[in-house]
Amino acid sequence: MKRPFLLLIALFAVPLLVAQQPQAAAPAPLSTPDWHDTFGDALVAAKGTSKKVLIDIYAPWCPWCRRLQEEVYASETIQAYLREHFEVVRLNGEITDDAHSYMEYTLSSSELAQGLGATGYPTTVFLGPDGKYLTRLPGFTGAEDFIYVLRYIASDAYQSKSFDEFLGEVKRPSGGR
Repeated sequence: MKRPFLLLIALFAVPLLVAQQPQAAAPAPLSTPDWHDTFGDALVAAKGTSKKVLIDIYAPWCPWCRRLQEEVYASETIQAYLREHFEVVRLNGEITDDAHSYMEYTLSSSELAQGLGATGYPTTVFLGPDGKYLTRLPGFTGAEDFIYVLRYIASDAYQSKSFDEFLGEVKRPSGGR
């Protein structure tokens, strides 16, 4: 008679004790830029705000793409700069059954990514406020360097100098020539 009683207590008491154990805190959600829902939304917003467009072309399986999200786009410094100077959108370069209108063409995400010069993942593409192609940055770039790329594009320095010239100017110690 004692064994069934002990078994009954164990069946009810153990789940109650487990439920009362302190739970490990869930990891904080990853902070990300305010990505536009669609490529078209980003283009419309850019026309209204006169900001340039940053397109993050990625693939879900790509570890470098995840690293870009976790280490670069999660940076508060990067997010603040993006909010001020860019309309941002992500584009899965492997989707073939959707449609985007761009420069009088209707293209799938895959076709659009290829048309914008993405030959691998991740690729960051920059467009002017009018939607015209400016340049692209293939591969992963860490946050420390990525901010310089953003500043180079946002300041229009790309129109008159190479990136190396720009870096030489912005990284020069103050007071030096």
